[in-house]
Amino acid sequence: MAGWRSWLGRPEPQSERLRRIAGQRWVVLDVETSGLDATRDALLSIGAVAVRANRIDVDDSFECDVRPPETSGRANILVHGIGAEAQRAGLPPAQACGALIDWAGAAPLVAFHASFDRAVLERTLRDALHRRLDSDWIDLAELAPALNPGVRAAALDDWLAHFDLTVDERHRAGADAFATAMLFLRLLAQVPPIERDLAGLRRLAQSRRWLG
Repeated sequence: MAGWRSWLGRPEPQSERLRRIAGQRWVVLDVETSGLDATRDALLSIGAVAVRANRIDVDDSFECDVRPPETSGRANILVHGIGAEAQRAGLPPAQACGALIDWAGAAPLVAFHASFDRAVLERTLRDALHRRLDSDWIDLAELAPALNPGVRAAALDDWLAHFDLTVDERHRAGADAFATAMLFLRLLAQVPPIERDLAGLRRLAQSRRWLG
């Protein structure tokens, strides 16, 4: 029926769109790496949590350490807290990324500075499984300023502070994914319910580029 309406150019009824939006599952994720070069540095950890019906579903979450080709240096370990032993005990990249894809399914992916997470995951998937990551993405680093144009904030911590969102832990993939999900919910609350789908959020995020 949806395809028939699309073929005739008829818009989706508002009631149906609201029901679809209410049931949307989003996957908010974060990765930890051996450095800041998304084209070269190794994936060390993946953390993700689902958001659905305007709440974080902690029972629908994903986290794993990933075994790098070689353990990262001490300075890097001090940032993310994943020690050499934990790195060596991590899942092989192919297994970790395959499990993430299976768990996330068709849900849109949400991240802060999503281009980094996306580049790391796409490269790891390509190298480990010769697969593409076909998921849709929303970048909160674009959505947040588009919804709050007068706020001087750049980093995730800046936005968390702006909205008085307190987190107990940072710089672990799972903890950062949860913090990002908290920010995502706060931003969703600023969006009219009828616009809280992928298309609506993308339009809002892209408006920042149009406004410079």
